[in-house]
Amino acid sequence: MLEIPRRAEDITRAGVDFTHRKLVHPWLTRGEAQKDRETAHERALTAMEWVQNHDNVMSAFKRFFPYRDQILETTVGDWDIPNPLGIAAGFDKNARAHHFLGEGLGFGLVTVGSVTKVRYDGNTRPRIFDLPNNDGLINRMGFPGDGTDAVEERLIDDLFDKGIAQSYILFLSIAASKPSFDAGTAIEDYFAAAKQMWRYGRAHEINVSSPNTPGVKGLQEPDVFRDLAQTLKPLYTFLDGTPRKPLFYKFSPDLPKEKLEEDIKTAIDNGATGISVTNTTTVRAIEDPETRELRELLGPDVHREEMGGISGAPLREKALEVSHQVFEMSGGKVQIKRAGGIQTAEDVWNALTYGGATVVETLTAFVRPNTSTPNFAHYILRDLASAMRAYDMKSMGDFKDLSGKRVPFPKI
Repeated sequence: MLEIPRRAEDITRAGVDFTHRKLVHPWLTRGEAQKDRETAHERALTAMEWVQNHDNVMSAFKRFFPYRDQILETTVGDWDIPNPLGIAAGFDKNARAHHFLGEGLGFGLVTVGSVTKVRYDGNTRPRIFDLPNNDGLINRMGFPGDGTDAVEERLIDDLFDKGIAQSYILFLSIAASKPSFDAGTAIEDYFAAAKQMWRYGRAHEINVSSPNTPGVKGLQEPDVFRDLAQTLKPLYTFLDGTPRKPLFYKFSPDLPKEKLEEDIKTAIDNGATGISVTNTTTVRAIEDPETRELRELLGPDVHREEMGGISGAPLREKALEVSHQVFEMSGGKVQIKRAGGIQTAEDVWNALTYGGATVVETLTAFVRPNTSTPNFAHYILRDLASAMRAYDMKSMGDFKDLSGKRVPFPKI
């Protein structure tokens, strides 16, 4: 009796996938978007906003697309969430569609931003480049955004005036744009932005690792990072050192191990709840762990020589190794929010086991033509739940015993 509805659901989902990839995605990427992928992103956000603002349509999305299973319920910071899969910062920079992503599509966390104190247009367009042969992207956005005043107004409207309920966690990513670094006020502007946005979002992420804004990566230098962490500490901890609000710091995959280890210690000493890894990479070759020889990160692609940070599948292996390093360096004392190359349930599984992650975020795979679908989170979470049951796991808490270990993804 149960097989017919399940089969009907599978057929419906397959129809959604087909429609999205044959009609919706081509519509998003037509015309001007062929020259500038950011146009496609803008069209997608506009469509998501429309759904979010129409209750009947939004209700239909909420009933069909999220995958709900008690085995996936977990905790980030001290907040309970329905599942460990999120959307990374960079997709919804200005808090326009977080409710659609969380409640409508079923992501357990959505990171908005990075939000900066100063409104800034970012680097010259085009600044997003497709890597179709590598399942990746190159971007050199440079923190374009509406600034804290506009984002605050939008969140007040969403969270207070409209009273939008949230089962997902809204993270806010905080950063500083080029005008702040040019004026020599970067640390002060991080503090000002964090203070203004403090009551919004259930947790904050401090982005100190964007490769596309001059000066940002310098914040990872241990002495400079210590100044930043000490400046922000009073906002996020009580006098006795206990957290007032979950705080994560986001680091680069290109940071040397000794600096990463020192920064992690500084973050823990100054009240951080977690570490986010990783941002995009500008390194075009990585060392093969078996042969110790350098190999090219990117294969043939027309845009492979564009400047900017690489995301998606080319970053997967490197991001996983950095996550594992953070787990070992911290001794499991902080939660890890892992991003970089997350495309399948197996990627999530590896992040939660060998990478020691608490939660996992995706972005590039969510927008790539061969993997993009409103069912994206549903499929990954369904397969993750099946994998957990194949190991006779009862809850997400069972991953604690597997953290830092290579555990094969089961055949499901």
